[in-house]
Amino acid sequence: MSEKKSDAHKVTAVRAMAHWILSIDSASLPAAEITQAKLLLLDSIGCGFAGRDEEASHGVIAACRNLQSTGPCTIIGEAGTTDMAHAALANGTLIRVIDLNDYVVVVGKNGPSIGGHPSDNIPVALAVGQARKRSGLDVLAAIVLGYEVFGRVKGLMDRKTPWDGVSVSAFAAAGMAGRLIGLNDDRMAHALALSGMSAPTPALVRRGGLSAAKSIANALIAQRAIEAALLAEQGLTGPMAIIEHEDGLHHVFPNGDPMAAFTAPLPAQSYIMGSNVKAYPCLATGQSAVAAGVKLHQSIKGGVESLKHIEVVMADYPIVHRQQHDPGRAKPHSRESADHSFQFLVAAALTDGAFGLAQYDNERWRDPAFVALMDRMVMTTDATLNERAPGTYPCIVRVVDQNGETHSAEVLFPPGYSNGGIAEAEVVDKFHATASMLDKGRRDRIVAAVLGLDRAPNTAGLTETLGA
Repeated sequence: MSEKKSDAHKVTAVRAMAHWILSIDSASLPAAEITQAKLLLLDSIGCGFAGRDEEASHGVIAACRNLQSTGPCTIIGEAGTTDMAHAALANGTLIRVIDLNDYVVVVGKNGPSIGGHPSDNIPVALAVGQARKRSGLDVLAAIVLGYEVFGRVKGLMDRKTPWDGVSVSAFAAAGMAGRLIGLNDDRMAHALALSGMSAPTPALVRRGGLSAAKSIANALIAQRAIEAALLAEQGLTGPMAIIEHEDGLHHVFPNGDPMAAFTAPLPAQSYIMGSNVKAYPCLATGQSAVAAGVKLHQSIKGGVESLKHIEVVMADYPIVHRQQHDPGRAKPHSRESADHSFQFLVAAALTDGAFGLAQYDNERWRDPAFVALMDRMVMTTDATLNERAPGTYPCIVRVVDQNGETHSAEVLFPPGYSNGGIAEAEVVDKFHATASMLDKGRRDRIVAAVLGLDRAPNTAGLTETLGA
């Protein structure tokens, strides 16, 4: 089970990562980052409750039940408990499935690109923290550091490679799990390496006619990351040069210096502070487009069938071009592809003047009248929007009605845009809306438990409110 002596102390990226993850004391993290972690945890829990009625959620929970795994960990909204790994799989699916959890925007040389959904790994912190009876502050610190690892590994990726961004979660999730399990530097490095073996996820999970894989891709990685940490706890080893070796993950993470990425200190404004909260259950780049459609609905008084021209103008970025002209999104054939289709999102927002889970009912993307409305849309970009709203995805929707009159709505910064810290009131309000199937008293108890988690000796006060 031990590695060769010649490799035992060689410094590699995963060894540097392991040391860095374990070197930071929970109590030393800035209060603003702990607060941000609490708010993102609350937002994720709300998304989890809202996602329980989705088909993919039913399937994953049924599969977990069939495995009859035992353990102390809670699945959101479920009676009984399960083991750490399957709790992460189930809760990861619940939180991600309706595409309403947080997102990060990374600004590079080609403009903003989606930095991913780091909250996909919050279920790891919840499950391992619960199983190992860690303090609330330790769980929140693991979330902060999980976001930071997520961002640093994401910086090593190239958007042009055929790999999806969830590949980075193999390291973020394993780091969170290993820290809460209590691994030392050496065993943490092996946990990261073992988890990294299953990191590469093809970009196809988020392109073309999307499948349920979009909703469960990160949850599967999170499950395996916990299992990797548990294996490392027992002394099993992994390939220490897995990131930088030419026969390892070098082609998945080809940019920058991996060693430098994991020796840099935690910055004053760490990755978690750039996380944004979604207002609508759809892709991040579509948030402003939906808001503009909702806004415009009032001007046209819902008369979408008589519109002669519909133009959706977005920022001039490569990611926007690719998404605007992806055939699988332009003509969606599934719930998963509909929530990534600008055409569907704007059509629904224009028609209904609102956008939530109800807008996906009855597979309306198949309705001939609705398809005709989507087909009339013209997708364009405007580089001036890049300068007017840097760091996000602005949108203008313009329509011409049957009288030849032009109406337009512009949204530069979408609802929930962070700009260095999300607002507690907005997150609490969103939680009450997304978890509206729970009675007000229970929702209030969850909010209180999350907002007081940094002072709690363990997570029991929270997790006991999350089951059935």
